[in-house]
Amino acid sequence: MNAVKFMCVLCSAAMLILCGGCIAEGVHQYELSQEVMNETNPTLPRAGQNSNRDVIVYSSPEIYSYEDFLHDMEFICDAHPAQIQAVKLCDTVDGRAVYDIIFGDANGANQVLIFGAISGREYITVQVVMRQLCEILDAANGTYRDKTAAELLQDVTIHFVPNANPDGVAISQFGLLGVNDTALRRNVAGTSGGNTEQWTANARGVDLNKNFADSTPEPEVAALIRLTQDYHIKRAISYRTCGAKIHCGGSDDSKRFADEISDATNYPLDDSVDGYAAWAVEKLGVPALTVEVGAENGGGVNPVPQYRFDGIWARNKDVVCATAAALKAAEQLTRPTS
Repeated sequence: MNAVKFMCVLCSAAMLILCGGCIAEGVHQYELSQEVMNETNPTLPRAGQNSNRDVIVYSSPEIYSYEDFLHDMEFICDAHPAQIQAVKLCDTVDGRAVYDIIFGDANGANQVLIFGAISGREYITVQVVMRQLCEILDAANGTYRDKTAAELLQDVTIHFVPNANPDGVAISQFGLLGVNDTALRRNVAGTSGGNTEQWTANARGVDLNKNFADSTPEPEVAALIRLTQDYHIKRAISYRTCGAKIHCGGSDDSKRFADEISDATNYPLDDSVDGYAAWAVEKLGVPALTVEVGAENGGGVNPVPQYRFDGIWARNKDVVCATAAALKAAEQLTRPTS
């Protein structure tokens, strides 16, 4: 690994200069010819292909692609092998994969799940979750509520799934150019109404947020269900757009969890809940929240413009520590007194 790459993976803010640059604008304006539509394996431009940078999430690219995410994941896993590991949860129907990046002991007792981009057009949440991962890797000197981050995160395992719907994200970012499979590309072309930027589903056209109650869920949803059950997740957050609020419901533990995250983000609470959070609360009794971001300083719009990221990050930089604090407080409440 060369020196620039090694420094990048350390997630240092000082590397912003070396990691500058963004994907060329206007990629959505490409139109596919009939020849490309019929080609089995078209040669399509991919994010990062025209970039001269070593990508990392701190560069805040206009479009943070699946390839950029893979690049960052590999780098940070190489740089921090004792702290994190990446596990492939599933393959998608269009040839990508959903990854769980585990911070801490995979066999630990206190497991937390934070994931983004269950909806394709909500891809700014991939950057939010990746930035949270990078930050806690450098958080030795950070504090939250008069406790160090290291103290709060001790004995807590965080599962980061930054991109829960990579096919949908690619379609929203790059339109039909983001679909690898010919049959799937035809289906997207026929059902998108020509507005792929607003695509929410996976490549098969299934709205994953509404798929958790199905008897045969899509691979991406089945992966999140297995993760939640197999690791006995105790707290979970699904990042969505576009709003500035926290959806919660269920038990007193859920409400206390929501209050902690509300204090950390200054987002108001909304007692409606659906999708993953509703499934986790109702089926498993797991305190789970949907945190909507993107409308901190303006009206709701999808996809959320990149210039709003700083406002999102200012509100969400302490969410991982706040989640750990909420979990530990709940464990204290339930621990029997001697």
